[in-house]
Amino acid sequence: MGSHFFPADPETANAAWHALEDVLDDLAGVAKSTTAPEAFYRLVLERIVPAMGVSGGAVWTATRAGQLRLECQFDLTQDAPDLHAQVLARHQSMVEDALRTGQPRIEGLAPSTPDASSVAATPDGWCLLQPFSIGAEAAGVIELVERGTPAPADRATYLQLLDAVAEVVNDFHRNRELGQLRLQAKERSQYDRFALRAHRSLDVAQTAFLIANEGRALVGCDRLSVLTVSGRSCKTIAVSGVDSHDRRSKLVRTLEQLVARLAAIGEPLWYGERAADMPDEVERPLQAYLDESHARVLAVVPLRGPPSDAEDDPGRVIGTVVAEQFQSSADDAALRERVSVVAEHGGTALANALAHSHLPLARVGRGLARLRWFVEARQFPKTITAAAIIAAVIVALALVPADFNIDARGEFQPQVRREVFASDDGVVSELLVEHSQTVEAHQPLLTLRKPELDLEIRRVAGEIQTAQRKLAAVQAERLTAARTNPENKRDAHQLTAEEEELKELLRGLADQLAILKQQREALVIRSPINGQALTWNITELLATRPVERGQSLLTVADVDGPWVVELRVPDDRTGHVLSAREASKPNLDVSFAPASEPGHEFEGRIADVALSTEVDETAGPTVLVTVAFDREDVTGLRPGATVLAKIHCGRRSLGYVWLHELFEFVQTHLRW
Repeated sequence: MGSHFFPADPETANAAWHALEDVLDDLAGVAKSTTAPEAFYRLVLERIVPAMGVSGGAVWTATRAGQLRLECQFDLTQDAPDLHAQVLARHQSMVEDALRTGQPRIEGLAPSTPDASSVAATPDGWCLLQPFSIGAEAAGVIELVERGTPAPADRATYLQLLDAVAEVVNDFHRNRELGQLRLQAKERSQYDRFALRAHRSLDVAQTAFLIANEGRALVGCDRLSVLTVSGRSCKTIAVSGVDSHDRRSKLVRTLEQLVARLAAIGEPLWYGERAADMPDEVERPLQAYLDESHARVLAVVPLRGPPSDAEDDPGRVIGTVVAEQFQSSADDAALRERVSVVAEHGGTALANALAHSHLPLARVGRGLARLRWFVEARQFPKTITAAAIIAAVIVALALVPADFNIDARGEFQPQVRREVFASDDGVVSELLVEHSQTVEAHQPLLTLRKPELDLEIRRVAGEIQTAQRKLAAVQAERLTAARTNPENKRDAHQLTAEEEELKELLRGLADQLAILKQQREALVIRSPINGQALTWNITELLATRPVERGQSLLTVADVDGPWVVELRVPDDRTGHVLSAREASKPNLDVSFAPASEPGHEFEGRIADVALSTEVDETAGPTVLVTVAFDREDVTGLRPGATVLAKIHCGRRSLGYVWLHELFEFVQTHLRW
């Protein structure tokens, strides 16, 4: 690039000026954005250096410690790459002078003398230094470098242009500072609003709920929990985003174990992607909790009560806030600051709530405070009217009588009903009845087959045949021996004994065979009563199915005889029924209606109440109450049809009729 940027041709010079003005306009637009300073400095050099036709440039800034830092550079040492450090050192000394005076300047670059290790020298040239400021303080220097010797007119032009660039940089920093001030004001407003809301209530649970939910929005984390600390125990009071939590869950228990360890130490815990080493007594519960919560960032900050008079006392740890993020956080410093603010304001609010909750009769005082509105002078007529209405309602509930009924569900059933059970283990070999078939007493219903019994009958029958043949042989031998050798009495006595033994064996085998045949006869299952088979799908249920002794096979009922309603009364309502039977009459009146026809109501009487309680899978503990009724009044009776019934237990006060369940609940829980 040459040292003469502006051509002699006026038209060409005007075009160059317009191009440079466009660059400045673009940079002015970028200065209003939220670009980072490093990126903005680099963009300034990349646009200005080519536009102004210089060789290179750099942007230097001053740190708080008074040191200069090279933010970025553009071809600053391209002609002397081997003398990079020396060239930057010489440039830095000129920048320090310009920053100290605060005035723009043009410095010449004299040829440098290379030392023994150098292979080149810096060429002749000049550099233009333009300081810029942030507010009233000098913040840095924009440096442009040109090789060669520029004309005096070009120098003045360059100074004028670079001054405009410095104004753009100043605007960038002013806009950035204004944005930061607005952000700080917004954050301060959020902090103030959080503090006001956290101190709104003196109830511990409500205060913790406000800290958790309002604090989560302020911190910007995924979940915020509030725990109280009392001695060595911790208790989770509130978790953001949920109205209630289960303290028995593993997540809550591991969190309380972790907080208990940290509360004893009294120091905050900051865990992130680059977490530092920590002691074993904290590492183990921390990893156990992270395995349950899957948090990537975790902050546990203690909540402290008011400090004592001692100077080095920060205050007793009364609780903690636990902030969690399930993704890594890039701005760890901002997260720490916001969590610390929440802990500071939340600790004060929680300490006040805990102190108030420990006051004697604190709950009574809060209740009376809520009633203060009713006794104000302007509300007194309304209070009198409301009290009169309430008194009238109470009197009506206590004095007006009403029917006291116990609701129950049940079913229609024939009064004469029998279950048919299996007499022995076996397999159903033959079905002799179908659903809804009319049967008579002792009529065969089905036949069982027991292979072991058949085998035993055949074995005994075979032994009988064998014993009979032996008996016939002994009898024949005894007769033959008596004719051929009358004097041999010994053989005759022996054969007679064998004959008697075989006869006794035959009698025993005959008895066994009779018993086995009785057992086989018992495998024919017969109807115990006259009636009708009620079991549905008998063939699909029992055909060729193995059954066990005592298993219910089917039901036979006399559907032409009397019917009853079998009610399942809840065990905790049975006392009212028994008391009413003792007080008025045993056969209490019952109103019932089929569930299929709820508009048709019928009357009956209690016939019997079971002495034992049975546990129903759906209704829980119940007592069977049998209700008798005239079957002529009810048409379309079906066994097992659902019935909705009301047992009339006399008359009681209207309040007791309506609220007896509430009274019983209170009595049960207060007593036990």
